[in-house]
Amino acid sequence: MYLAYTDDSGTRDRAAFQVVSSLIVKDTQIRYLEALAGVLAYDLLPEDRREQFEEFHAWALYEGCEIFDGINQTNRFDAIKILLQTIESEKIPIVYGAVDKAALSRSLYATADPIDVCFQVCMQGVEQWIAQSDNQALGLLIIDDFEGNKDIKKTCRQAFRKFRKRLRSIIVPVGEAWHLHDDMYFGSSVDSVGIQMADLCSFFIRKHHDGNDPVAETFYQMFQGRIVYSQLLPGMTKPQGVAVDV
Repeated sequence: MYLAYTDDSGTRDRAAFQVVSSLIVKDTQIRYLEALAGVLAYDLLPEDRREQFEEFHAWALYEGCEIFDGINQTNRFDAIKILLQTIESEKIPIVYGAVDKAALSRSLYATADPIDVCFQVCMQGVEQWIAQSDNQALGLLIIDDFEGNKDIKKTCRQAFRKFRKRLRSIIVPVGEAWHLHDDMYFGSSVDSVGIQMADLCSFFIRKHHDGNDPVAETFYQMFQGRIVYSQLLPGMTKPQGVAVDV
């Protein structure tokens, strides 16, 4: 089974772009990712902070905030590099949707919810990648719980149920997803290294589209080659991908 860990960036601030990305991880890879994250946290943090550590929150790790306040930038950036290099070494596919918020507000679809748009792109990307690379496999969507925001969670659940119908018949209607589990799950990033990795990717994808941070761009380029499906809306008329690489 594939686990599609999904997280956002640009939702709660005035960022110009909204991004939602999914990392398509084999179930057999999870233990390694957890062990790696544990070792990195132990090495990065002083002894008196290790018990307080909860997660690698992308912006805090990059900016040196929250639990990473006062941690040497070189050490923080080395941790980011190791996490992102793992995406390449483990051949983990990435799909994402991005929305230019200002452009959307000027378009015919100004009332569309950017989170909804981005999440729908991710679902399409995950479904199509699994269909083309491992047709007999199943994917489970695991998405960050948005800190309990009921409105966003409702939006995502409605989008999922529209995309992945209940009670599939033997003859599958054209366009119905065959490769996603019959339900999606919200999880806490504190408890999920997979969601933390998706958070890291979403953060640097958003920075890439912002186009004003050359340091962040170097991190984006570390995993750019693992992006197998993406759409930037409004603007692009068709998706990039799907690339099959297992």
